[in-house]
Amino acid sequence: MTAKLKMEGVSKVFPGVKALDNVSIDVRAGEVLGLVGVNGAGKSTLMNVLGGIYMPEEGHVAIDGRRVELRRPADADSAGIAFIHQELLYFPTLTVAENMFISHLPSGQVPFSVDKRAARRRAQQALDQLGSAIRPSARMEMLSVGEKQVVEIARAVAQGADIVIFDEPSSSLSIKEKESLFAIVRKLKAEGKAIIYISHFLDEIEELCDNYAVLRNGRLVGSGSVAEVTRDKIVELIVGQVVSGPAARQRRKSGAPRLLLKGIRREGFLEGVDLELNCGEVLGLWGLMGSGRTELIRSILGLDPLEEGSITLNDSSGARPIAQAELLARTAYVTENRRTDGLFLEEAIWKNISATNLEQYVSGRMRVLDKGVEAKTATSMIKRLTIRAPDHTTRAANLSGGNQQKVVFAKWLNRQPEILILDEPTRGVDVGAKREIGELVESLADAGTSVLLVTSEIEEMVALADRVAVLRGGAVAAEMQGDDINETELMAAAIGTGAARA
Repeated sequence: MTAKLKMEGVSKVFPGVKALDNVSIDVRAGEVLGLVGVNGAGKSTLMNVLGGIYMPEEGHVAIDGRRVELRRPADADSAGIAFIHQELLYFPTLTVAENMFISHLPSGQVPFSVDKRAARRRAQQALDQLGSAIRPSARMEMLSVGEKQVVEIARAVAQGADIVIFDEPSSSLSIKEKESLFAIVRKLKAEGKAIIYISHFLDEIEELCDNYAVLRNGRLVGSGSVAEVTRDKIVELIVGQVVSGPAARQRRKSGAPRLLLKGIRREGFLEGVDLELNCGEVLGLWGLMGSGRTELIRSILGLDPLEEGSITLNDSSGARPIAQAELLARTAYVTENRRTDGLFLEEAIWKNISATNLEQYVSGRMRVLDKGVEAKTATSMIKRLTIRAPDHTTRAANLSGGNQQKVVFAKWLNRQPEILILDEPTRGVDVGAKREIGELVESLADAGTSVLLVTSEIEEMVALADRVAVLRGGAVAAEMQGDDINETELMAAAIGTGAARA
């Protein structure tokens, strides 16, 4: 059977870098191809060739056995290629229907007018095809992340796309929204669409994809049937080395209490949370979407309202109540969205790293920043965290997701914090970067740092946490240590079917 899409011998060169080296992939109608690889492996470049953004130096693209020239995004659109991007692009104040047909809104009877009724009707047809209850008249800003993603998919359906590329589609979704996404992918597959699914989550590749293709350093290093390959083999292909089996992990014994939370309450979100964070431990906060994990962090730091409760800090001067503003000033907080509130994307790496501790770079009577010392610190951090960048002057926006996240870590470690709060620290980063970040978290806890970890990845929680507090309905439903920290027990406690051990 002829492939719906075939990319043959594609090579792309940027100044000093061969981003793609003779890459060939193909996808048949009614098939899902999982495309995996570390950030910087060439996945985005390959998809940008398919999207008409880049022209390759060598190779070609064929659809239904015929070569096509994709010189601009409009060519890809005309060829029936649609992208569902990780960073959703939309106009928040416009309706669902207007967003779906923004580039070709149906014309009304009056010149230069829009037939909004026709747009809503066509949008409804596409949404119905996906089994969605979203209203075409709803404003985009009122929708959840998962619903906005459904609108993107419906737009592809409405435009008659036969080839659909999903770029890290589940990284910001709740468990329920992921289930809805997977159902839609399967529906599109059943309708004969050719689908490329890019993801760092190998369980998703195993669950959704028929075949896989692994890129490393711009080259195709492995491909085949998902049913005939092990997860360890795929990881080996991704990172370029043999993966050893899981070693038995000795969880740390926590030190003295450092931060004590009592009766933390916020109407509609938190229902009296009691928590103790100790010195030299990784305390995991586990729970399903809406359980109150991020809300707890933001409330104790004063970023969201805190209606009731007390916060006690135990430091060198003894145990004492601490105000939220002081706790925020003494805490390193890696937020869940590095692009929105974690980085100054248009600034250089060195400016991002020094931003959290500018006082240490001030010198002289005029209190001028010593840029040389800032640059020296940044260079040291780049080396320590193996941030892959030409040098410290590189803009943060030009780094891969994993290296951006390392810069976020670097800027907070520059303050030498006693308390480190991590909210989804490996979201949207590749397997290699996840491993490096995990090793960094382990080393910080070993050195005495108190780490509070929030992650939606259950394997990451099991691998890193010394103790886990499970939140459900805004309260601590269970607390686990040692062998109790496993996938079965964590999920049972989160959904309310396990025995509580709070």
